[in-house]
Amino acid sequence: MINGRRILIECPAWCTEDHVAVNERHLEDVQHCGAFTDLVVPGGEPSLRLLGHARLGLDSFAPRSKPQTVVAFDDGSEVFDLSPTEAIRFADDLEAFAAKVRELAAVASKAVA
Repeated sequence: MINGRRILIECPAWCTEDHVAVNERHLEDVQHCGAFTDLVVPGGEPSLRLLGHARLGLDSFAPRSKPQTVVAFDDGSEVFDLSPTEAIRFADDLEAFAAKVRELAAVASKAVA
């Protein structure tokens, strides 16, 4: 729905948005979004465990030369639109971070309180 009128918009296969339920005012406001992948920390209140989530995103009608599918990472305060190359670099950094957390856990399991 755009300003109360139904129009045909083709979605990528991964788009999970209900474009009929949301009545956007302008075509430029229509965004394609995929399902969330969450990064959580165990323990604590469920609402406090989410560190961030990622999903695919595409602004097909944004005013730029060529729309690009991005990996949108949301940390709860800001959304980072990562190009495919940036998303791979981010994933590499997450793997390095995970390795460091494993090292810390190994030291903590042997530490005397």
